[in-house]
Amino acid sequence: MPVTVDPAPWRLRLNSSPGRIVAAAGLVLVLLAFNVALLLQLEYRSEAERIQVDADRGAQKLASHASNVLDRAARTLDLLQRLRGSGEGGLRDAAQLLGNGGVAGWLVVDARGNLIASGGRELPASVSARPFFRRAAKLSDAALDLAETEVLPGGDPRPVLPMSRRLSGPDGSFVGAVTALIALDDLTAAEEQAGLSGTFTLVGADGRVRARLNDGKLSHGELIDLESLRKRQAQARAELEPLPSRLDGQLRFLALAEPGRYPLLAAVGLEAESALASYRDHRMRILTTGGLVGLLLLGAAWLLILQARRLASSGQLVQSAESRLRATLEGSLDAVLMMRAERNAQGRLDDLTVIDANSRAARLLDVREPIGRRFCELLPSARDSGMLNEFELALASGQTLLSERAAHSPHLHDHWLQHQIVPLEDGVALFTRDISERKAAEVRLDEQRSFLQSLLDYLPIPVFARSLRGANRGDYLFWNRAAERGFHRRRDEVIGHKVRDIVADAEDARRYEQQDLEVQAGGVPRHYPDQHFDSPEGRRYFDMLKAPVFGSDGLPDYVLVIAEDVTEKRGSAERLRLASRVLAEIGDAVLLTDAQDRVIDCNPAFSALTGRAAAQLLGRPATECGLPPVGELDPNTQRWVGESLLMCADGRVLDIWLSVGRISDADGRPSHQVRVFSDISALKRHQEELDEMARLDSLTGLPNRRSFDERLAEALARSGRSGHLLGLLFVDLDGFKKVNDTLGHAAGDQLLCGVAERLKACVRSVDSVCRLGGDEFTVIVEDAGSQADVGRLCERILELLGQPHLLAAGRPVVTPSIGVAMATPGEAPDSLLRRADDAMYAAKRGGKGRYCVARPLE
Repeated sequence: MPVTVDPAPWRLRLNSSPGRIVAAAGLVLVLLAFNVALLLQLEYRSEAERIQVDADRGAQKLASHASNVLDRAARTLDLLQRLRGSGEGGLRDAAQLLGNGGVAGWLVVDARGNLIASGGRELPASVSARPFFRRAAKLSDAALDLAETEVLPGGDPRPVLPMSRRLSGPDGSFVGAVTALIALDDLTAAEEQAGLSGTFTLVGADGRVRARLNDGKLSHGELIDLESLRKRQAQARAELEPLPSRLDGQLRFLALAEPGRYPLLAAVGLEAESALASYRDHRMRILTTGGLVGLLLLGAAWLLILQARRLASSGQLVQSAESRLRATLEGSLDAVLMMRAERNAQGRLDDLTVIDANSRAARLLDVREPIGRRFCELLPSARDSGMLNEFELALASGQTLLSERAAHSPHLHDHWLQHQIVPLEDGVALFTRDISERKAAEVRLDEQRSFLQSLLDYLPIPVFARSLRGANRGDYLFWNRAAERGFHRRRDEVIGHKVRDIVADAEDARRYEQQDLEVQAGGVPRHYPDQHFDSPEGRRYFDMLKAPVFGSDGLPDYVLVIAEDVTEKRGSAERLRLASRVLAEIGDAVLLTDAQDRVIDCNPAFSALTGRAAAQLLGRPATECGLPPVGELDPNTQRWVGESLLMCADGRVLDIWLSVGRISDADGRPSHQVRVFSDISALKRHQEELDEMARLDSLTGLPNRRSFDERLAEALARSGRSGHLLGLLFVDLDGFKKVNDTLGHAAGDQLLCGVAERLKACVRSVDSVCRLGGDEFTVIVEDAGSQADVGRLCERILELLGQPHLLAAGRPVVTPSIGVAMATPGEAPDSLLRRADDAMYAAKRGGKGRYCVARPLE
């Protein structure tokens, strides 16, 4: 080949063989350098993309986990709100029903921030000064609030994130709040992130960090410019470059994600230093390889250089494929093993050799480098557990197999794994996922479902639920035993059916369905009283509380109904209203006291009679109402009736007819006392007047024969005790019949009254003058002194009664005949009277107008 003369010297050298070789070698070196640079750039982009994908996946996982934790807290708030709406009793069972509710703690406070109920951790009696309580007071009814992370006073110094919901009264006023306390390590999944190099942050919409996990350490409270953060992250993402952290200056690949309906931003920053370690190692290998190839190319022919170029091109393709495969493997959430089948002489599968694996598989198998090792060596239980048979089946069928089994390796004790076996040309790809948490959640869910089923079945009130969405919309999904008894429908007759299938009356069925629609539209529990239901026993009445049960999307999935049979209560209430009317209208005074005899209630008649208002007496002892203490009744006696005294508010003392009844509880112990009484003062006075009239002579006003007998018996008793002499005078008027016959009975009555007055004038105040009847009178002389003193008294009577009586009809004169008997010790009244009577007749026989003393009783 002729040499072309060229004024440029280098062209001459290029035309020579060495020149061509050098030129080719130089060209190849330049191309090699260019390819190495390009390969490194592609390798970096691939690695950066993989890291960014890992960061994105981590952010999504953090956001999903935070959303799940917040959902549990929100469900805890829903349940606390329903328990708070059912009354105190309810909340008394909240701690047993909730436990910790999946959160670090929970509390229910009133409108002043005072603690009503709590669980999970020790809390102060009042949280009125805490920021989350002040924020809750400003919320709308359905809103959830994530306050700033803080450390609450008490025994636990760990910070918590409060989630609160406002509690409103029927008029919409603020009546308190329910708050769930979320632990930061639970919110950031600290256990799962342990050992990872990077930061895991949850930031509120206000830019305040709620929780941050950095190198295993939790922090909170920093303020972040979210707008600036988003712009920087978008720019770094577009350029596939890590960002310098403003926290500690470290370069990190940043990813952001939002956890659904909660005002939080999940930020994950993976350390560029550790994340790019494999890239730097690979880059060093590439540069070293390139240098060696360059040295070889300098001493090789240009044909070898061209071949090297072709090989480099092929290597680039292989590296690209390998990079994509590696990114796929490492980006997988599953542990992945690529294995080649190893068969024995009979052609049966004997074992598998790992030809590739991702880092998650290495961690799962607890080995540093699984590639090149036998599967049964890595997992000795594979033969006994039948996994080799499953591999053989997948290879034979060419179909992907899916199985779940418990792991038996020491480092995987009590773990559940899900295996997906994908057949390859000469082996299988095994995708393994740890489903222990899901299995545990399923077990817990089954236990909770069983517990709730048992709990609701043993509740004494009907509880049932209906679906509000899906293909089974309107169907009954739950029906407890109390509902079976109350509505006379077995569970199998109700579950899967609609209201119109259960309720015979179409109008009633339409009303129940309309109520469910109201609850679904309002999104809050509603009370429907006095709902009637026709049963075989007749019409029954129920008070129903219908509450929505929300799904993960915040919309009602079910309506839960709690019913109370108030049929008997309605009847009792009506009877109670009637009894109250009767008590108010009854004329007798009624006072009700408790077991300690403290006033509980009284009727208007009581206040009118005593002058004491009911409001002044409530809780006071019955003795302060002017009533005597009842004391202990006979255990066998439920009622006491008799006379008593009542002290009125104005100081008056009334005679009352009192009835005291005792009311006992179910155990037979006295629980209440009822006093019913009426004023009998007028009746007592009238009775006393009648008694007095029954003892007095209607004409003269002197004690009559009945009173004489009583007084004589009492005087004899006193004489026997004192030893003083007692005399009895029996006085009979001589000539009284003639006065009646000549002057008339009116004159005779006037004469008898005059005789009575003269007799009283003759005796002392301690002596008793009595009229036995007709013209017969007696004088009981107590402490008579001597018989001579009695004789002088008789002389005085004879003298005074013997004087003329000035009457309107004339001036008659009558004389008395007096019989005297002196009592002897132990003498009976009849005996003494008989002796005095005999002595009086003796005086008449002796000439009248005189007295005669009976002989002493021997």
